[in-house]
Amino acid sequence: MSIQQTVMSPTAPTQNSDQFDAYISSVADLLQEDLCIPAYQRPYTWSVKNVRQLVSDMQHFRAAGHYRLGTFILNDPESSDSDNQSPRRGQRVLNIVDGQQRYLTFGLIILALSTRSEDLDQALSKPLLDRMENITIPRRRDGKSEINLRTNYDHLLHVVRAWSTQELSDFTEFFLKECSVVIMEVKDLDSAFQLFDSQNTRGKALYPTDLLKAHHLREFSQTSKSREAILETVQKWDALEPEEIEHLFAAVLFPIKRWTSNQPVPDTGFTVEHVNLFKGIRQGNTQYRWAHMSLMAKATVDQYRTTNTTLRQYGVIEEFEFPFQILEPVLDGEMFFRMVNHYIAEARKAGIRRAPTRDSVPKGSEPAEELQTILANLDELPQGIGNRYIRELFDCLLMAYLDRFGWHDAQHAADKLAKHAYLLRVKLQRVSMKSVNNHARFGHNRADLVDENLFAKVARAASPDDILTVRDAKVTTEELAKLPEPLQELYASAIEGPPQ
Repeated sequence: MSIQQTVMSPTAPTQNSDQFDAYISSVADLLQEDLCIPAYQRPYTWSVKNVRQLVSDMQHFRAAGHYRLGTFILNDPESSDSDNQSPRRGQRVLNIVDGQQRYLTFGLIILALSTRSEDLDQALSKPLLDRMENITIPRRRDGKSEINLRTNYDHLLHVVRAWSTQELSDFTEFFLKECSVVIMEVKDLDSAFQLFDSQNTRGKALYPTDLLKAHHLREFSQTSKSREAILETVQKWDALEPEEIEHLFAAVLFPIKRWTSNQPVPDTGFTVEHVNLFKGIRQGNTQYRWAHMSLMAKATVDQYRTTNTTLRQYGVIEEFEFPFQILEPVLDGEMFFRMVNHYIAEARKAGIRRAPTRDSVPKGSEPAEELQTILANLDELPQGIGNRYIRELFDCLLMAYLDRFGWHDAQHAADKLAKHAYLLRVKLQRVSMKSVNNHARFGHNRADLVDENLFAKVARAASPDDILTVRDAKVTTEELAKLPEPLQELYASAIEGPPQ
């Protein structure tokens, strides 16, 4: 599917090595290449704000006579891969590993300019539509790329139609001839992912989870020769909202790891500095004993699934999934993506989401029935920043419990953990992240409880009863009267009877 359907000079090498060639290319020359956006790429996500900034930057730097538009990382796929054959015989196709957002936006600019081709010099206007034929995008079920492409094209169309003929001509010539990109053409996919990882780690990253995706795809490509398996994995990842994945790591998995080890969550949150927490064991790495248990568990699960494929397919026997644990090492490659899918499903079932309101529940992702009452009560609380911090603390406690014991007595556990988390609202007028860090790590110094790290207690617990029998803090009548109604209901038992 071409971008047009969706919305309607030689380069000089500057560096060469065994791993990659690096050179400068004008936008015009870049668009004459046969470039392919692989199916493993995420959707086109640029907004009108991004496009407006790009055009504004080009207009600003036009007075300087030249503008560099960033770096593209390209990979030459194997010639035997029929999915990547050039539509023009004899000319190779290069896959875009990094740069597709800008590349597609360049195409939108070309398409918008072409609507005024009669006002342009024929030497500039004639090749415009020809270049459009080279730009194709993968079809995606959610239609996200198509929606963003059409929205951004409409904006560019409005901008271009408002220009005078002189402004149109000047911009077009500058964009095609004087705007350039650095192209890093990498020999193999593994090297391309390595370069993508290092480029984004040193520069301005997208989400830290984008770097994790690149790292684990690279590891997956080293252990699997099946492009179909890799493609299926990437499609499952891309079917998830990037914000949902980022929230899972930044607001759930990362804080649990920090608080369990008695470390605070930093003010900067989950950043590229912390991605190594989710890079772990390379398959085949048997050097250290700490890695053996996870590798043996994976081997056992894989053998079971392979041996019983037919029986599993027809529901004769139960599925047998890897026993993921948040505090255990991550297995690099395919298992990382399976881990993400596992915890996304658990988070949805537990009502853990980026904006915990009833109208934000993804379709088909209602929380488990046993949690719906308490979650509905908590959803009724004001959505201020303090309550947001406390809700995320509760979410982390609940996920830590479910990760340890599954759904055994989850309703009782959720009630117990909510009482612990929301003590911050009972005892403090203003809740900050510092307060949450202290409460998560040590307990609450104003509550009638022995200071204790409940995350560490969950991690050590041998039975759910070790958590379910933790006594509740006492709440005075005066404190109860000041609380919102949902919290009054939550703490009613803490004042009506003796401590548990």
